[in-house]
Amino acid sequence: MTSASTPSELAAKLGLDESAFLATLDRYNAAVEKQDDEEFGRKTALRAPLNEGPYHAIQIAPGVHHTMGGVTINTDTNVLNAQKQAIPGAYAAGEVVGGIHGGNRIGGNAVADIIIFGTLAGHQAAMRAQQVPWAMLESA
Repeated sequence: MTSASTPSELAAKLGLDESAFLATLDRYNAAVEKQDDEEFGRKTALRAPLNEGPYHAIQIAPGVHHTMGGVTINTDTNVLNAQKQAIPGAYAAGEVVGGIHGGNRIGGNAVADIIIFGTLAGHQAAMRAQQVPWAMLESA
């Protein structure tokens, strides 16, 4: 985290163009005052102006926290091959599975995936282990 007592000092510490940084800060503060951010089309998350120090900045970088692709499963959590047939003994749950959320997901949905599909996959694998002789599994 980088901290400074004034916006100009913070801009200098961050190596930012001071006039561009101050103009951005002014636009944000005006949006907070109007409770309408026309630049980004939002009317929420405009809780407090940034007009009093100290000022703090952190570096943020994008990252992948959930994939939207992966193996396809059926309702029994069997992994399906390209012909949509269950692969015997292959079960999947969690972020390795694709298609659960369609083209998007709401934050927190992965928790439900892990609990529901993880429990089901574990149950299916345990049932298979009880039904299939170990000699057959070793040769598969």
